[in-house]
Parts: sequence; structure tokens; C-alpha cells
Amino acid sequence: MNHPQISSPGSRSPWLSERVWIGTLSVITGLVVWELIARAGLVSPIMLSSPSAIVIAAERLIESGELEKHLLISAREFAVGLLLSIVIGLPTAIIAGWYQRAGWLLQPLIAALYACPTVALFPLIIIFVGVGFWDKVLLITISGFLQIFVATTTGIRATDHRWVRVGRSFNASQMKIFRSIVIPNAAPYILLGLRLAVGRCVVNVVVAELLAAEGGLGYMIAYYGNTFRIAEVFVALAVVVITGVILNQVLLMFEQYAGRWRQAIN
Repeated sequence: MNHPQISSPGSRSPWLSERVWIGTLSVITGLVVWELIARAGLVSPIMLSSPSAIVIAAERLIESGELEKHLLISAREFAVGLLLSIVIGLPTAIIAGWYQRAGWLLQPLIAALYACPTVALFPLIIIFVGVGFWDKVLLITISGFLQIFVATTTGIRATDHRWVRVGRSFNASQMKIFRSIVIPNAAPYILLGLRLAVGRCVVNVVVAELLAAEGGLGYMIAYYGNTFRIAEVFVALAVVVITGVILNQVLLMFEQYAGRWRQAIN
């Protein structure tokens, strides 16, 4: 029986090279098939635009500055919302994960909020803060906060308390225990929560702009979709997808670096 080969550190590069080539070939093949289907008229142009038409539309949107304007609007909403979710979510999750009574207090509230579709809260958010910048930021903050909270509390509670008792037996301070034991143990969970939060925040900024906005990538998708300019819709979608993939890959690399740091201090 043939078993899958496990790459050693020295043989990792050829495997990665093969993976890149196969992935690139898959994307190119898909684009060629897509172009042929569109040019053959098998699907109405109102429903599906060809890759070449999308490229032309992208060039037009870039030259006019429209794409940059809407991208900056979405980026600002995303950045502020994600930052707030981290600033609020991490300390809250650490407290709820480390202090049992705090966890008992917060867990039912977070569970109820987590069970509610975030988008369903958007009409209530609009009633409270109105349509503008902060309604999108608040929706993004809530969605990112939930991912960070759930993952981080899980990581804090997964800490081996035998090591905590050992640290206390040597009169280690609470800060020393957190820095040397709890945080390294919870780091993979925290980074996973951050990666999940980024994904949810990207989705929700687009959804919020689809529902109520005067600018942003979601607004572009809604506007050009209503006017049946499908190539422009695909341009906005492509920007969202590429942004999400890049952010995900950056966080994956950071997770690998944090994993090496965690091993080094253990």
C-alpha cells in the first residue's frame, strides 16, 4: 500500500513548488473555460461576464479612480471595526477564560449573541446609530468580537493547570504566569480567532454596504448589479476575494511564526 509522503524540512520547497504550479494551472484552466463559455454565448452576458470584459472594466474603474475610492471606504470601515473587536474582544475573553465567575457571567450573553445571525442585528444598529460610517463599524466589531471571544476563551481554558500550579509553587507572579504559560498555550487559539474574525469582518463589511451605504465595495456590487453591469460587479467581487485571501495568508504565516516562538520559549 502506498502511503502519503511526509515532507522533511529539506524537501519542503519542491513540494510547495509543485503545489503552486498545480494551483496556478487550475486557476488558468478555469479562466480559459470561463472565457470560452462566455464567448460562445452559452450564458447570457446579463448573467455572466467574460474574464476579458472584467479586466477591461477593472482598467476603466482604476483609471477613473472609482475603484480606489470605494476600496478605501471599505478598508477604513474594516480596519476600525477589526481594531475595535480586537481591543474589546481580547481582554474580555482573557478575563472570561481565566476567572471562572466572569466566564459564568459573560458566557450566556455571548452564547445568545453568537446564536443570533449578525446581519439580523443590522436594522437595530441603524436605528441606534443611523446610516453612515459607524453602523458598518459596529456590525463588523460585533462579528469580529464573537470569533475572538470564543476562540480565546477556549485557548485560556485549555491551559494545563498543572503548569500553573508549578509556577505558583515557585512564587511566580500572575503576570509571569500569563506571559510564560497561559499566553503561549493560548496563542494558537488567539491567532485562529483573529483569522476567523478577519474573514467574518470582510464578509460583513460587504453585506452592510449592500444593505445601506453610499460607498464601498458592497455598494458597488449593489449598484452595478441593479444596473446589470455584470463586469463591474465581478471586479468588486474579485477585489473582495483577493483581499480576503491575502489577509488569510498573512495571518497563516504569522501563525507559523508564532508556533516557532511558542516552541522556543517552552
